[in-house]
Amino acid sequence: MKFKSTINNGKLYRGGVPYFLESEKDQVIYISSSNKNIIDYYFTLKEDIDVLKIENYNYTEEEFDCITFELLEKLKLDNSKILISIESIFKKYFINSELLEFCVGKEYRLKKIIEKLEKSGFQKNYLVEKRGEYSLRGDILDIFSFDGKHPIRLEFFDDFLEEIRIFDAETQRSMEKINKIQMYINKNKDENYTFLDLLDKLKNDKRKIYLENEEILDYKVEEYILDKRQEEEEIRLEYSKIKKISEKIELERFKDEEIENYKNYDYIKKLSRKKNITILTEEKRRYTEIFGGTSIKIQRNPHYEGFKYKNELILTDRELKGIRVKRSEKRADGIKFKKIDQILPNDYIIHETYGVGIYLGVEDINGADYLKIKYADEDKLFVPIASLNKIERYISEPGVVPDIFRLGRRGFRKRQEKIKKEIEKFAIELLEIQAKRAMNTGYSFTKDTIWQEEFEEGFPYNETKDQLKAILDVKEDMESSTVMDRIVCGDVGYGKTEVAMRAAFKAVMDGKQVVILAPTTVLATQHFERFKERFQNFPLELELLSRLKTPKEQTEVVKKIKDGVIDLIIGTHRLLSKDIKFKDLGLVIIDEEQKFGVKAKEHLKTMRINVDMLTLTATPIPRTLNLALLGIRDISIIQTPPTNRIPVETYIIEKNKADIKNAIMKEVAREGQVFYLYNSVKGMKVKLKELKEIIPEYVVIDYIHGQMPSSEIKYKINAFENGEIDVLLTTTIIENGIDIENANTILIENFDKLGLSQVYQLRGRVGRSSKRAYCYLLVDSLKGGTEKGKQKRESIKEIKDLGAGFQLSLEDMKIRGAGEILGEKQHGALKIFGYDMYLKMLDEEIKKIKGKETIAEDIDLDIGIHGYIPSEYIEETEKIVVYRRLVTIDTITELEEIKEEIKDRFGRLPKVVEDLFEYLAIKITAQKNHIQSIRLEDGSYRIKFIENKINIEKIQELILSKKIRYLQKEGAIEIDSIREFFEDYK
Repeated sequence: MKFKSTINNGKLYRGGVPYFLESEKDQVIYISSSNKNIIDYYFTLKEDIDVLKIENYNYTEEEFDCITFELLEKLKLDNSKILISIESIFKKYFINSELLEFCVGKEYRLKKIIEKLEKSGFQKNYLVEKRGEYSLRGDILDIFSFDGKHPIRLEFFDDFLEEIRIFDAETQRSMEKINKIQMYINKNKDENYTFLDLLDKLKNDKRKIYLENEEILDYKVEEYILDKRQEEEEIRLEYSKIKKISEKIELERFKDEEIENYKNYDYIKKLSRKKNITILTEEKRRYTEIFGGTSIKIQRNPHYEGFKYKNELILTDRELKGIRVKRSEKRADGIKFKKIDQILPNDYIIHETYGVGIYLGVEDINGADYLKIKYADEDKLFVPIASLNKIERYISEPGVVPDIFRLGRRGFRKRQEKIKKEIEKFAIELLEIQAKRAMNTGYSFTKDTIWQEEFEEGFPYNETKDQLKAILDVKEDMESSTVMDRIVCGDVGYGKTEVAMRAAFKAVMDGKQVVILAPTTVLATQHFERFKERFQNFPLELELLSRLKTPKEQTEVVKKIKDGVIDLIIGTHRLLSKDIKFKDLGLVIIDEEQKFGVKAKEHLKTMRINVDMLTLTATPIPRTLNLALLGIRDISIIQTPPTNRIPVETYIIEKNKADIKNAIMKEVAREGQVFYLYNSVKGMKVKLKELKEIIPEYVVIDYIHGQMPSSEIKYKINAFENGEIDVLLTTTIIENGIDIENANTILIENFDKLGLSQVYQLRGRVGRSSKRAYCYLLVDSLKGGTEKGKQKRESIKEIKDLGAGFQLSLEDMKIRGAGEILGEKQHGALKIFGYDMYLKMLDEEIKKIKGKETIAEDIDLDIGIHGYIPSEYIEETEKIVVYRRLVTIDTITELEEIKEEIKDRFGRLPKVVEDLFEYLAIKITAQKNHIQSIRLEDGSYRIKFIENKINIEKIQELILSKKIRYLQKEGAIEIDSIREFFEDYK
């Protein structure tokens, strides 16, 4: 349903702005008074009309170029809508640019296209990742134009353009096919134009300009001039011209008393007799139930704010529940390729039979690829691609050069035999822990109720694929009779709290009590506010227990817990005190378990016996990580970034006043807020004075630390959240739980004195919205420092991906030394095998003790084909990534998926690559059927099965029907076609 909203005496309801703009038939340039307004209007408008937003935002040159191209297109249209900040009106733009056009079915000369791209400043890259790059791989040409949201993949047959596909730069996978595309390939930077120049050059008779909240804009222009003194005259002239050609709008909102009334549902029901009321909400089912039998219309539409128009009243969750609806852009799911396990030349790698060697690259021997590894005395080992699963990257203690043996000697084997016995003992110990846990029968929660569905409907974002999987894992655990002990690992802001909320709601629906444990008062308070907001439409009793409560209040809460009055209690270590007794505890949720001390952990262990446990963590401590990986505890990993999330830009800089001021003012200029992390309570006031001296007076700065009274901490965090403080000077107290969308810059002083995981957690305090976020790591000097400090810097530089928290735990282990993780006994094993190989061996040992059937990895296949990936089809570093993926898969479905992906990314498969996939398909099927060897002899194939693993009845049936021949001497069968045999033997 479309709504109407009009200007009335120069006033317009803020909630009605998008509907007013939508009703305007002409082109509209709407100059808004805040970024928040631009974003709110944009999300309502973008579903239905052609709209561009230009925020007051510190865009990179690449991002601003892209916006300029889009702006030029929108200004040519009669009915487009442009939402723009006043600051962006004063920026400089360009006009002329060259367009390239491609159509499926036409002929093009690739050489000429490449020449044109390079002349326009495009860089060649093997995989296109950012704008201004191109890649040519065989018949595939990838281009990421300056104006494109996504790169384009062109597939040719000679000069004939067969297909155009839009693809995702992160996953490198195609998203959709199109028949025609136009793209800008250069930008004329010789001349700069003002925004008004653009309007003048691209004249349009059907254009209207609106100016929102003139008084606020006057003030913002004055602030903008403070930073641009040299351009003052030009800015004032531009602004006065804009005012003359604009129509003024003053925003109107509901009065406080109206908002109070709208929270009363009986009042709304009465009002609906006189007015036409429509409710726009995420919780359609809930409000349909509440307002059933009235004339009130309910629409599933998470609008940001209500408004009035004549006799129409539109209400939203903001008025009904007092919460701000959050909107997010949809984004294609996909697996981002992690370079973390990519093997590069000169890396140490370990072969499970020959030990540690140095990887030298891939070598083609008689039309097949082999990995070349150097051992002692210049010995070389050539490993066929089929045996890549026997190799791991060697990860061990930093600075330790591993022992490298000669090939064919017993040195490595002797050590291996001794250590395998130690691993076997350790595996038995671990399994005993697991067995005890499995014996504990827990409470089986019932399936989801209607209320659960209603509650989940209220989640204001699109769940990511990983998040949905984690939710499903937790629910399955809760519904089973085994006691749950699951870790949900996901980067900061990846939606772990929503997983916890759904689990908590499920438990409470069964009449069970739920505990949520947080390591700090700040995080506990923030969880309480979040849970209260989400649970407020349901008859549940929530409470907070922390040192913020008076002794009297604490006593009251403790009694309510004991009597079962409280359904869900959120708190800190206080909840582990002896006086806490539950009436019927069903679920314990622990946020950041590694932050709790030894005593707290011992107490938690006793809880684990028969109560379901859910642990949330961004960077699990290594021991937790290992136990999870080895199946002693269960793990769900959320690696897909939330929609529209951009990685945090991280810079390591020297500490100086000019750079610190520049970083802070850049954020303040785009209406953002800043964290300044200074981890010393004693020097806090001195640091505050230092910062005040370099920052203008109008920038509000304040500080918090853990030794302050809790009420003061809470007050200041609320002030920061409400935008009353621009810069918050703080200790690591903000490491967990501070979630402020508008804070998008953090400066961390002396970061090299903090743990790597800690730096990562702190960095995660910014970048919670769709804005680009910045993290500045300040050091006294970029030169020198300890070896560990240097390694830490390198790791921070490398791990820029979103979702890297899990990988970071592995990196952290390398730096701290993996030996401490599993105790002294296993230290030697880790030193010999490295972390990855050790884990693999331990995992295999556990499976063996459990009697789990493991598919034989070694299968003798001599079938006349093997196949490989030629370097002219996929270059070496990327080829190794593909090979590593291929040797770890064990289903035909996965194999087919990778085949389609490779075809999409690199073009038609050469014959040798088709052979490789045929070879792998035969290998996977043979393994599943317990086949030991297949050999091609005199035009037919001879198959041997693993002893006692043959289906005798099926084989007899095939011999009788003369489909196969039995060779008694060899204990083998003879066949003519492998594919036909597999089909018959199913």
